[in-house]
Amino acid sequence: MLQGGTHLIKTIVIVGGGTAGWATAHQFIKGTTDIEVIVVSSPDVPIVGVGESTTGIFNELINTITDEKEFLRETQSTFKIGIKHSDWDEVGKSFLSPLGDSYHSDFNYPSEDYDNVRIYHVANGMEYNKSFQSRLMDTDRLHFHNGEGVYNYDSPDSIPLAYHLDTYLTGEYLKKIANCKYIEGKVDAFAQDNRGFINHLILDDGRIVKGDLFIDCSGFSRILIDNIEPNNFVSYEDELLVDSAIVYNREYDKDETIKGYTHAHALKYGWKWEIPTQTRMGCGYVYSSKFVDKDKAYEEIKPVDVLNHIKFNSGRLKKQWCKNVIATGLASGFLEPLEATSIHVTVMQIAQWLSNYFKPTLDLNVQSIQDQYNEDMAYMWDNLKDFIVFHYISRRRDTDFWIQSSSPERWSPRLTRLVDIWKHRMPRTTDFIIGKSNNFHAMGNPLWYHIAIGMNMLDSDIARQELEGYGLYKQTEDHCNKVYGAVEKILPDMMKTNDYYQHI
Repeated sequence: MLQGGTHLIKTIVIVGGGTAGWATAHQFIKGTTDIEVIVVSSPDVPIVGVGESTTGIFNELINTITDEKEFLRETQSTFKIGIKHSDWDEVGKSFLSPLGDSYHSDFNYPSEDYDNVRIYHVANGMEYNKSFQSRLMDTDRLHFHNGEGVYNYDSPDSIPLAYHLDTYLTGEYLKKIANCKYIEGKVDAFAQDNRGFINHLILDDGRIVKGDLFIDCSGFSRILIDNIEPNNFVSYEDELLVDSAIVYNREYDKDETIKGYTHAHALKYGWKWEIPTQTRMGCGYVYSSKFVDKDKAYEEIKPVDVLNHIKFNSGRLKKQWCKNVIATGLASGFLEPLEATSIHVTVMQIAQWLSNYFKPTLDLNVQSIQDQYNEDMAYMWDNLKDFIVFHYISRRRDTDFWIQSSSPERWSPRLTRLVDIWKHRMPRTTDFIIGKSNNFHAMGNPLWYHIAIGMNMLDSDIARQELEGYGLYKQTEDHCNKVYGAVEKILPDMMKTNDYYQHI
């Protein structure tokens, strides 16, 4: 343990605004008492109001700090039920990945979390497209009743949800409702004490901002975390090949239906996102500059009015907590836009710190506590990276990009082991909770199954043998027929997406 006494945290200073900065502020506001929260951000840092999607973790945060309908109205956000993947395994084929569509076995055998329903789909070569969430996505409906219907398998009012955001409007809204101090200004430098801890920030106009704990939410600039002490960047560039994005918006056609899902459409050198807000479609082409230049990438998506061209390095910092600075969001690392991991990680980082590390009298000098947190964060980032790499295990061979992206050379030892295990038995929850922290980042069995089913990665014979060996095949078949029949009956009572957003 480094020398030093108990350090009472009275003031937390967050550097950086936008969705990530203000979401972080709200987590500290609701997760601490008698602590002043200050956000410092510069109006000179542009926030482009493009579409960005979230995971259900952000939905949970919003519902604890504000009225959801007000949030949707003021930010023009929409509900995200899942992701539609097109052309990932082969051109012309698509599949759905509904969010949080978890299943707990009624049979409690061989365990209560044994996912016999998805295994039944594998055994029969079925697409996973008949669940309640999947059918909502397919029919452009939401989980709200037109009339008085009751869905008797899983309440429509409690299905897992996320959002599609206009990042500018969302950041402004979170700023407006935040009960904390806001300082508009640009951080020019900072002063450290004899331990190397930041004592105060120095703004470009000479103002001083003091604090006890500083959160670096300054994006790729990493104003604090890159400069407080030596650190290393752990690159994922050999595993995740995309490194660039062309960002643009598309205006809706008259009476165009608002989708309830993010569309991830694979192209020759990467993939294109389409994220529906209430007023427009936020889009971008994520590609690898190793295989195509910017002009040739643009040819695939033209004509579009480009808002921005972004270059990024996929990877993470080795240490995300240094002395009295914690990095979060893009300042701590970045994978790529697939699966909305950026905001997800931002929320999870602070949630994990508040839950397992924080106390008002926390001694920020204790190196072992920082080391444990940094190991937790490395574990989270590396496992999320494996999940993203899993998407690229494709049968496409039409470009060198897809040939290289799907190569086992891109797989970590953990991913290599999982792929090999699943050649002999079906995935199980235990595959994702081995190791420390019990998969606290919440990317587990269902989402992996959706990709594996959609990309034809699992063996149908092994799936059938497994279900029959446990005596679960017929029971699972009856269960699926019953549930999917109930879904089709209740579906007409669910509101169309456009009707809902007009209603609120």
